[in-house]
Amino acid sequence: MTIEPGARCTICDAGASGIIVTQGHGRIGKLDVDCPSIIRFGQMTQDEIFISHEAAMAGITFENHSKTDPPVTLRYFGPDVHAKMPAVGDHTRL
Repeated sequence: MTIEPGARCTICDAGASGIIVTQGHGRIGKLDVDCPSIIRFGQMTQDEIFISHEAAMAGITFENHSKTDPPVTLRYFGPDVHAKMPAVGDHTRL
């Protein structure tokens, strides 16, 4: 999924997930997110969030506040959130 600069989209999922922002800045739900280029010892960052099951089912809005680049995120889900996900190694069975 690519969210163009200045755009927003809402995503519904079947369960909770975690997100790590690796590029860009904006908003996910009610939280500001930003990927810092330098993190100093003890500094708080805004690059990781958790989306609860209830919020995921209701839909979370992603907003890109950048003027030039799309955000890049890593999303990870618990077991059985997406029943049709391929298993590790399925790509070798083709």
